[in-house]
Amino acid sequence: MPRVWFITGCSSGFGRQFSITAAKNKDIVVATSRNPSKLSDLASIGVIAKKLDLSASDAEVKAAIDDVESTVGPIDILVNNTGYILEGGVEECSHQEIVDQFDVNVFSQIRVLRAALPSMHARKSGVVVNFGSIGGWLGSPAAGIYCASKAAIAIYTESLRDELAPFNIEVTCVEPGYFRTNFLTGGHKITAKHRIPELDVGTKATRDALVAYSLNQPGDPIKGAQVLFEAFTKTGRCEGRSLPGRLALGRDSLATIGGSVAREQEMLDSWKEIIASTDCDDVEA
Repeated sequence: MPRVWFITGCSSGFGRQFSITAAKNKDIVVATSRNPSKLSDLASIGVIAKKLDLSASDAEVKAAIDDVESTVGPIDILVNNTGYILEGGVEECSHQEIVDQFDVNVFSQIRVLRAALPSMHARKSGVVVNFGSIGGWLGSPAAGIYCASKAAIAIYTESLRDELAPFNIEVTCVEPGYFRTNFLTGGHKITAKHRIPELDVGTKATRDALVAYSLNQPGDPIKGAQVLFEAFTKTGRCEGRSLPGRLALGRDSLATIGGSVAREQEMLDSWKEIIASTDCDDVEA
C-alpha cells in the first residue's frame, strides 16, 4: 500500500528531488511550496503540488494539513525540508535577520509538527524527518546564525524523538553535508545587509568557500534522496536498520561530524580533572 508523504520546500533542491524519488517509488507525495506553479512539471509523475507559506499562522498551516488528510489521506512520512542560509558575521546580522532565519529554519518546522502530529498520535504510527545540517555540529565564521539554527533543530528533534516514542512515531534529524543543489545561490543564501569591514579577516575564508562551492558541491542529490528514501522506509540498503536520532548524509559529513566529536572528546579528556572538581563535598565520586 502506498505511503503518503508531506514534504515542505519542494520548489528546488533536496525537497524537489526527494519528491521525485518518493513518487517514482510509487508512493503518494504532497509537495509544498509558496509558489506551487514551480512544481507543475512534477504532476506527470503523480506529485500533488500544494501551496503552503510556512510563515503563515498555526491556523493556516493546520488548515493545509487537515485538507491533505481529508482529501489525500493520513500523512505517513513528514519531511520538514525548508530552509536557507544567512551569510554574515554574528555581529553583522540584525535582530530581524536573525528572527527571520530561525522562523524559516526552526519555527516553521514546529508549526507543521503541531498540525500533523495529532493524527500520528491517534494512529500510533508515522515518521518525522527534520532537516538539519552538518553546520549544526560546527559554527562556521560568517554562518554562525545559520549553524545555530541547525543545531537547534538537532537538539529539539532529540527531545521530540523521546516524546513520540510511546506513540510508535519515529523521529530523525537529517544532517547533510554539501550537495550539488542551488542552496548557495539566489534567494537560498541571504547576505546580512550590514557589513563590518574589520571582521573580514575572520569571515572572508568562509564567504569565499561558499562562492567556490556553489553548484560544485560534492554530494549528488539524486543519490542522497535515494539513501534517505531507503532509510525512512527501511527498504533496500536500510532494511532491518533502526532510524537514528541524527542521520548524517554525504562523505563530507563523516569528516565534519567526526572532527567535532574528536575535538570535544579531546577537551573532555584534557580538562577532566578540572571539570570534575566542582561537586559538593558530600557527593561520592
